[in-house]
Amino acid sequence: MPLGSMPLKALLIEDNPADADLIHEALDEAMAALEGTRFEVLHVRRLAEAEALLAGGDIAVVLLDLSLPDSQGLDTFARIRERAPDIPIVVLSGLQDEMMAVRAVREGAQDYLVKGQVDGLVLLRSLRYAIARAHAETERVRLLRQRTEAEAALRARDEVLATISHDLKNPLASIKASAQLLQRRMTNGQPPDPAQLTERLGFIARTATQMARLLDDLVDTARLEAGRDLALQLAPIDLVDLVTRVVADLQSTSEQHVLRTEVPAQAVVGEWDAARLERVLANLLANAIKYSPSGGQIVVRLRHEAADDTAWAVLEVRDEGIGIPPHDLPHIFERFYRASNVVEAIPGTGLGLFVVRQIVVHHGGTITVESESGRGTTFTVRLPLARP
Repeated sequence: MPLGSMPLKALLIEDNPADADLIHEALDEAMAALEGTRFEVLHVRRLAEAEALLAGGDIAVVLLDLSLPDSQGLDTFARIRERAPDIPIVVLSGLQDEMMAVRAVREGAQDYLVKGQVDGLVLLRSLRYAIARAHAETERVRLLRQRTEAEAALRARDEVLATISHDLKNPLASIKASAQLLQRRMTNGQPPDPAQLTERLGFIARTATQMARLLDDLVDTARLEAGRDLALQLAPIDLVDLVTRVVADLQSTSEQHVLRTEVPAQAVVGEWDAARLERVLANLLANAIKYSPSGGQIVVRLRHEAADDTAWAVLEVRDEGIGIPPHDLPHIFERFYRASNVVEAIPGTGLGLFVVRQIVVHHGGTITVESESGRGTTFTVRLPLARP
């Protein structure tokens, strides 16, 4: 810092007034002789006073005597380090305490000085270098954290791509097999009866829809990552009809689960993007089916709600599945995030709920989740019946 700039605060923790005065005078003389970072020394005699000052957060460096009235030895250093882990500490020691000071350096102190053997220039340089080393260490840790996070993101991306590849190849293989079977029977003069043909074609249509939904999730994710909003295609939509149709489609994919709807008798109409809301409900239902491996009942409930002078359509999807661990709930809508109880056991991309939340938010709505491990999960979507 150039001469004349605001001085940094150095906290001197020293119970001996004579030693404190010597340090003050030596440091003042050195700063008068050398340009660069300057210090304002704050002097306290007890550890408790130092802890109170450190709570203020504007101390740049600590000069610490290890032997104080209210704390002795390495415990003194440990308490200051715990109180202010990012502030560099220079230990002051007497000749008889030098080995203890060396131990303090091994445990994280930036330097140690022996009282009575240090002139002002050495003291000033020690304080400046302590701050510089601490800043360098902070930067090293920050860069290491960034690198670790970037590597984790790359691993997550690679895992997602592998899962997506699997999730696309398997349905494609199924569609191809169904088409080849139909073609072979037609070629051999053994055409399937209408019921079999309807079943096969329905399977192909459902599988293609599943693949299209995954691809649409990828497109929306790419759009959001590029900083672009979702281009909603708004039109008057009856949620009762949408819910009834999507639930019927998903029920046909699982014989183990019973999908039950509770919807109003009258229409629930709003200006929404039908295709994207279908994906919201389809994703929530697909998750409910996937994470209820033992089967059971899945309830889809639609109702009106008035709050804050706004009319809302409230859509709930409740299952009786494995649930979400409490520590995962705050992150469940993050991109690529998967709950810890399924990440190794059940394949998935970690994109579905991320896209679901983005679609709901772009409609001016909200989505929340309640869950209990081993008991089930409820997702609640609130959509304004009039655009904000």
